[in-house]
Amino acid sequence: MKLFKNKKRKVIIETIIILIVLFFASLLFRYIQRYIFFHPWNDISSHTELQKISDFEEVNIESNGKNLNGWMYYNNPKWEKAPLVIYFGGNAENSSNHMSYLHSQWIFDYFEWYNVLMIDYPGYGYSEWEIEEEALFKAANDIYNWAISQPDVDADNIVIIGYSIGTGIATYCASQNKIKGLILIAPYDRALSLYNKAINIFHWPLKILAKYSLDSLSYSENIDTEVQVITSYNDEVISYKFSQNLSNHFKKHKDIIILDNKVRHSDYFSQSIVLNTIKDYLSERL
Repeated sequence: MKLFKNKKRKVIIETIIILIVLFFASLLFRYIQRYIFFHPWNDISSHTELQKISDFEEVNIESNGKNLNGWMYYNNPKWEKAPLVIYFGGNAENSSNHMSYLHSQWIFDYFEWYNVLMIDYPGYGYSEWEIEEEALFKAANDIYNWAISQPDVDADNIVIIGYSIGTGIATYCASQNKIKGLILIAPYDRALSLYNKAINIFHWPLKILAKYSLDSLSYSENIDTEVQVITSYNDEVISYKFSQNLSNHFKKHKDIIILDNKVRHSDYFSQSIVLNTIKDYLSERL
């Protein structure tokens, strides 16, 4: 009888230890997800170079008492009210580096009539704060509200462009605010699709381990503007099937553009079809 009680006590203790280990392991997993989905970094040299170019203006926006930093590029004279593109970038982009790339490759010419705003996510570049989903959504709305308050921004003609992880944030922002258009490059339907693409275990009850939801499917229900989706069969990061699923949920959408097998996830902005699609879409909204 005593031996049975000792075995029972041992099983209880071992079970408690296992549960404690699993609990702390789940907390650790949720913590490291921010470094899987987001890769914060800063490009000091590009930041310094952009400060020397007159067509760029450094922007600081307050969000929840923290500073968000980024750049406005002027395709129009700074004193004129003009349409605006707000760009939400991918997980390895920061505003100084990406805006410098767009400038060096003459890609801003495809935006022609629009000024372009890119603000770093919390934790990226010189933006402060931690990368939490609520912080990202709050930042997106604060960026939009700052933009429409500027005298050189035509608040009736704002187009949002999202790329990669930024498409979830772009779709959310578009669902909350008045916009003229939305372009999504390599979008996903929900973050759970990305989780399960990497490790197919995030089904009930393990969904609770997923830190980010970024549920673009639910945000899409509140978007009335015509949406342009661009993806690629050979996108190794975000499957074109996720993009198709999201595109089918918009009330209005242009024909989805699926690029051929040569275009990988990092190749979109080097493709003439992508740049010309952006140019045509923007021109239709003037």
